[in-house]
Amino acid sequence: MIRRIVVAVAAAALVVITPSTASARQALTIPPADCAGIRAALPIAGDGNYLLNTGTHLVPVYCHDMAGTPREYVTLGAANFSQYTAGGAAPGTSVRTTFTRVRLDPATLVVDINDLTFATSTGSLTQGGTVVVSMPYAVAMSCNSSASGVARVDLTGTAFVLSDTFQVGGFNASGSATTSPDNRAADVTGGGYCGWTTSAPYIYNPTNPSGPDFHLDLACGPYNLIDVVLNRACVTL
Repeated sequence: MIRRIVVAVAAAALVVITPSTASARQALTIPPADCAGIRAALPIAGDGNYLLNTGTHLVPVYCHDMAGTPREYVTLGAANFSQYTAGGAAPGTSVRTTFTRVRLDPATLVVDINDLTFATSTGSLTQGGTVVVSMPYAVAMSCNSSASGVARVDLTGTAFVLSDTFQVGGFNASGSATTSPDNRAADVTGGGYCGWTTSAPYIYNPTNPSGPDFHLDLACGPYNLIDVVLNRACVTL
């Protein structure tokens, strides 16, 4: 029953912004599979919240750069950050990258941990001649022979939960990931000389992200009617 309501709400939301042409209304009777599909069906569609139908899931996303290269994001309501803690063989100031949205592949529900479109970074340190100024999502790292690197993943208020494990990598590496009982959040530590913790499988020397890396698996979380109305329900079809 709720699944039918989700589809009805999505269709109603799209009709509100649809031009008064039969072809446009018909194109959006079933939500497209991605933001590019929405833009193609409705050229006036701007950046904002939409519901996608991937064929396997109904996925609420934030569509960004609709006038250029449309991409899908999850808006984060809580603190989400990755940190490379300075010290030891990595002198400088701790590098912390904070995320307000993360890029999502709606077809697979996997996060691109390298996308920094909605991220800001502070700090700068040097590791082996490389200046580090930013970090990927969900990564904790240090190079002072301790697990002093920290990260926080918090999907509270979104339609998603974590569906991944974390793994330690590096030299003399240590660390852990403590996931909340509802799988909405995880506190991550990592370090070594140098060492890190990332979503599995671990990534080698995960600093200064560049280029897409869809690496952190999510899943649809539980939802209720309020979540449906607020467009934060991810539904497995």
